[in-house]
Amino acid sequence: MNRRLATLMAATALAGLSMDHAAMAQEAGAILLDTITVSATRTEEAAINALASESVVTAETVDLSGADSLGAVLKTVPGLEVEEVADSPGVAINIRGLSGYGRVAVNVDGARQNFQASGHSLSGGAVFVEPEFLETATVTRGPVANAYGSGAIGGVVNFETKKASTFLKPGETWAAESFSRFNTNNGWAQGATGAARIGEAFGLLGSVVYRKNWKYKDGAGDDVFNSSNEIASGMVKAEIDPGNGHSLEIGAITYNTSYTSGDTNTTNYDNDVTDNTISAKYRYRAPDNDWLDVTASGYWTDTKLDQTYLTGTLAGGDRSFRIDTFGFDLSNTARYRTGGFAHATTIGVDGFRDIVDVEDTAGGSAAFYTPNGQRSVYGAFIQHRIDYEDVVEVIGGLRYDGYKMQGGGTDTSGNRVSPKITLGFSPFARTFLDGLQLYGTYAEGYRSPSITETLIAGTHPGSFPFDFLPNPNLKPETAHNKEVGLNYRRNDLFRQGDRLRMKAAYFHNRVDDFIDADIQTSGCTSFLFCYQYQNIANALIEGWELEASYDMGLMFVGLSGQHQRGEDLDTGDYLNTVPANKLLTTVGFRPLEDVDATIGFQVEAVSAQKRSDSPSKGYGLVNLFASYKPREDLQLGLNIDNLLDHKYQPYLDADNGPGLAVKFTLRARLGG
Repeated sequence: MNRRLATLMAATALAGLSMDHAAMAQEAGAILLDTITVSATRTEEAAINALASESVVTAETVDLSGADSLGAVLKTVPGLEVEEVADSPGVAINIRGLSGYGRVAVNVDGARQNFQASGHSLSGGAVFVEPEFLETATVTRGPVANAYGSGAIGGVVNFETKKASTFLKPGETWAAESFSRFNTNNGWAQGATGAARIGEAFGLLGSVVYRKNWKYKDGAGDDVFNSSNEIASGMVKAEIDPGNGHSLEIGAITYNTSYTSGDTNTTNYDNDVTDNTISAKYRYRAPDNDWLDVTASGYWTDTKLDQTYLTGTLAGGDRSFRIDTFGFDLSNTARYRTGGFAHATTIGVDGFRDIVDVEDTAGGSAAFYTPNGQRSVYGAFIQHRIDYEDVVEVIGGLRYDGYKMQGGGTDTSGNRVSPKITLGFSPFARTFLDGLQLYGTYAEGYRSPSITETLIAGTHPGSFPFDFLPNPNLKPETAHNKEVGLNYRRNDLFRQGDRLRMKAAYFHNRVDDFIDADIQTSGCTSFLFCYQYQNIANALIEGWELEASYDMGLMFVGLSGQHQRGEDLDTGDYLNTVPANKLLTTVGFRPLEDVDATIGFQVEAVSAQKRSDSPSKGYGLVNLFASYKPREDLQLGLNIDNLLDHKYQPYLDADNGPGLAVKFTLRARLGG
């Protein structure tokens, strides 16, 4: 970690606290499903109206929860689990039992995050994102968002970062905000954000955050090995809006972290990660022509992990993993009417290219486990949406996907056309059940094999050696998802001004030619058995999800639940990647009319996962939260996580979770 950069960032945040700031508006308990976002169909609408299993998390809810990681940011989203390890700040995202190697497409301002390094920590992929930079996180579950690119047979997570136009309050031409947090069981964080509007056409925002995290203790009071890290992040985003339908956003994000990885039984490493993302998005929406709504974007993501061996025979040696991803996206939506029917036709093309470069100057085998190579993935789609008098809605689409992979003397390719059809029906419009919408979907998805799955080779090191075998004959995975769901939106239900929102869905996702590592006893070169990625399973994952919010002003309640089952249809074996059943309840209060204060609690109940080769225990956690604004320019936050100091280990995680943690947050703002 660059100590000068860290010191500068911390000093900048501290200096900001001496100013007389104006606090960001807190939408505690707001109905998140009403948040306007770019939905699974690439159109702007509220999540409650989307004919898909879609959820939204905003910066305000991240602030109220005191979230310091993506796991904390996304924990209220049903059907989604964030896989975390103590010895890395990177995370993997699991949606409906599918994760790793691009099964969940993760985008930051439209830029795909495809980093992967084989090993004992998140070997299927890792994402590095600073929570303080986020404006919204939109999650679409299942392979229904095929307009967002190839491979997302589990779903899509779109992170949108802050920008000047949303950070500045009405009438402001500039603003600065500082942020400080102390966590009794983890460390401290400080940051600063500033934005300015120059004239009517230009806006600029910059933000920095520094985190110093020490080893945390679990619920038994034991230090969790190698759980400390240091993170420094920065972001700049410019907006150009000259009018007449044109707009342009250009952003750059850097994320830098240092930490030690490995456990007491494996090789330990010093790690330095640098993750850079540059993105640009242009939009032209013709003011007098509904047939033209063009969006064009391009991006570059560069993630590099530098490691130094700390233990073993290679101690002192170095190795590095780097992946560069270049991508683009171009689409147009034409809107028109025929009688009582409203139409929207979207046509687009997209693609990305991964370049993997791995070096091991110490003489190890890193380049065999995460092979060098290149993969190009591209596609085109057409989608037509018809809405009749807000009663019937039909969405049909076709997507063509292709890929080409090169490396290790192997050259493979493939392609496929995937259909999607969705029917939405509001049978009780303009009756006492107005606001209830039913929908059904059938959608297919297509994921090409990754470079590692295809080309991995070499011998596993240590006292228990075995061979990894490449498999250039891997077939792509194909998902077939059936889903039925309901959306319910109602105001003034029990009293004037209250709001109820609910989404529920049942899904049945069959994945043909599912790729997984399998033990082989034939064809091994040196040992009695070996590992090879194969199309071993026709996997089935099914279950239901629920998300509901009720807000009556004085009090608000939220529910989020999931129940999932997964198995290999060929053998009847369990799928070990399916998360445990979970129910999360949030209750909040605004006790005083004339004081901006919010208090509440959250209960997370997770069942035991017995349908696994490595069963886990169930657990329950209680968290408390409070926010208070003594004046408009100052905000105080208090969070108590794991109030009962319970010892637990999430099913998909390799380590115990943190014990009791008390977090104090101070935000201050100045603007004019």
